[in-house]
Amino acid sequence: MDVLKFVKEKNDYLIRTRRYVHQHPELSWKEYKTTDFIEQELQKLGLETQRFEGHTGVTATIHGKKAHTGSKTIMLRADIDALPIIEDTGLEFSSVCPGVMHACGHDIHTSNLLTVAEILNRTKDQWKGKVKLVFQPAEENGGGGREMIKAGLMDEIPDACFALHVEKGIPGKIVVGSRYLTAYSDSYKITVHGKAAHSSTPEEGVDAVYIAASIVTALHGIISRNISPMDRATLNVGMIHGGTAPNIIADEVTLGVMLRNLSKESREAMMKKIETISNGIAESMGGSCDLAFRAGYAAVYNDEKFSDFVAATFRKYEDIIHEDLGDGKPEDWLITGEHPLLGAEDFGFYSQKAPSCMIWVGVGGNSPKHSPGFCIDERYIKLCTRAMAMTALEYLTKE
Repeated sequence: MDVLKFVKEKNDYLIRTRRYVHQHPELSWKEYKTTDFIEQELQKLGLETQRFEGHTGVTATIHGKKAHTGSKTIMLRADIDALPIIEDTGLEFSSVCPGVMHACGHDIHTSNLLTVAEILNRTKDQWKGKVKLVFQPAEENGGGGREMIKAGLMDEIPDACFALHVEKGIPGKIVVGSRYLTAYSDSYKITVHGKAAHSSTPEEGVDAVYIAASIVTALHGIISRNISPMDRATLNVGMIHGGTAPNIIADEVTLGVMLRNLSKESREAMMKKIETISNGIAESMGGSCDLAFRAGYAAVYNDEKFSDFVAATFRKYEDIIHEDLGDGKPEDWLITGEHPLLGAEDFGFYSQKAPSCMIWVGVGGNSPKHSPGFCIDERYIKLCTRAMAMTALEYLTKE
């Protein structure tokens, strides 16, 4: 299978498609035109598409023609939504949608998976099994992956799930992490209730501000005293709202708390301590509090066996992967092992259901993701296509 030949043939399409999607970004759950465009491109390949009923997003399946018993299914996922950011890249194909920008590379993920779809479709007589293509909405805000899975996306569990995310920095480098790649990301809204009074008679009131301040101080001790130093976790109180005037004892204060944990164990321990501390302090000071927990994204867990397979595939085809690529193959181009981050990514919901692997692909650029100047080196987008296509083909041809 001459994947390199197909990638070269489709490079103009890859870049053209990326630029179109970049120029027409849409926010989470509003990717209407993006979904229409993706569906049209898939149907041009003769693929039957399935819309995410009642929402944006679309899927399709490619069936291999090489007969074999016990054939496998691999799911390939790309996120398609953009961010509420005013673009400041100066690109000729900058966003034409005011205040909306592809500042996290989802335009690249989308165009890449469309290109991979054509490569796999053209070679389907050479591999066995199925490829499920998932163009997922609302990764940035809304947990689109979770909602698609709830609606039945993975009722038929695939044998493996694969995704990638572009990263700035050294172009040409690939990170294939093992085990936890990203963190659980959750939040609490804590509402502290006191009793209002005039500041000249504080004994008649219960100061919600004082209670809230005590809770904040105590919560920040959870990481150092209740979570193992071998675990990776953060807790942040990022919002405090309360009070009406300097001379009034406040009767209500709300706190916004964000917690991030790599493991389920530290997550559960932190949740328990937040609730125990908040309720205990409020009650001991004559007030009360309500806690509203909002489950965020699940941690991405890279299955060790599948991740080792992905890394071995890249080593096997490293010359093909890096041929005619920008400035060539960088030193130490493949990074493996455990490299967890405390960021959030809703591919974690897929990894809870099936053996999964998400990789980071270096595509250059200087500005960080989620910034107005986020811009990458287009010469390296084809690295994404080679990496994803080779993973799928190797997986579906391996006995």
